[in-house]
Amino acid sequence: MKVAKFIYLYLILMFLPAAYTTAQELHCTVDLNTQKISGVDPSTFTALKNSITEFMNQRAWTQDNFAPEERIECAMYITLDGIVSQDQYTGTITIQSSRPGYNSNYNSPILNFRDLDFVFTYAANTPIDFNVNQYTSNLSSVLGYYAYLIIGLDYATMSKAGGDKYFTMAELITNQVPSTASDAKGWKAFDSNPLTQGKNRYNIISSLMSGKYDGYKQALYQYHFQGIDLFYDDPSTARANISDALEKVDKAFKDNANNVLLIMFLQAKGDEIVGIFAGAEQSEKTKIVNILKHLDPANGSKYDKILKS
Repeated sequence: MKVAKFIYLYLILMFLPAAYTTAQELHCTVDLNTQKISGVDPSTFTALKNSITEFMNQRAWTQDNFAPEERIECAMYITLDGIVSQDQYTGTITIQSSRPGYNSNYNSPILNFRDLDFVFTYAANTPIDFNVNQYTSNLSSVLGYYAYLIIGLDYATMSKAGGDKYFTMAELITNQVPSTASDAKGWKAFDSNPLTQGKNRYNIISSLMSGKYDGYKQALYQYHFQGIDLFYDDPSTARANISDALEKVDKAFKDNANNVLLIMFLQAKGDEIVGIFAGAEQSEKTKIVNILKHLDPANGSKYDKILKS
């Protein structure tokens, strides 16, 4: 994918009428682990995996035009843990996405989140119906939510506030899930798995839609568009911009170090940041390590690798 071409198309297509643009935005790999499930015809899970893959990849989620090589790289790793009732399953879903750095073959991770609140109903060979303006099933709501989250975060790295309209779509899906649905978990502030301590879909989108964390979204843009995309041509300036972006992240979460957005950011970016600053000046390394240890004290030993590199 030529990122310069992508950015050019992105800026132009933002202003084209909706009638002129339509495409599939995602290139999503789906992995389904059913080893813990017995007594179900394997063809059911084959059909489920194929349906999810088709749902994510063959639907037009935006009005923008993506060439095949410009689609957003993402993945869903689904593990089924048990059967709640007939055709109703419980499990986890890990969502990952990345985007290429300009003028390089490097893909920068954007999203890495493990959702422990994945409960859904699926009957063999049943189509996954979806309407962004109306709740149809928990399965389609979860998938649609993450599609818009992936797209929103990708756009947020390309332009200031670029992902906001897609975060709004994810919020719309969240608000339409009925609390009475037997498989509707993870959609309210405190209805999630105790292990997540409320770090669920509701908290992700409510934080992204809160002005309190606008600094975090600004940092996403600066980190990627003014950092990752500049790294090949000017690594020193790129590191300086990434360093400034990390200071913005630190400021955004100074009063809430347990916010799910920060956790998501560090899960996606921790190892990348270690690599980026391995070649920095010692004073810059010290500054970054102090920021990272403040943001993520539990993983301080990982960030010490920057100082030793």
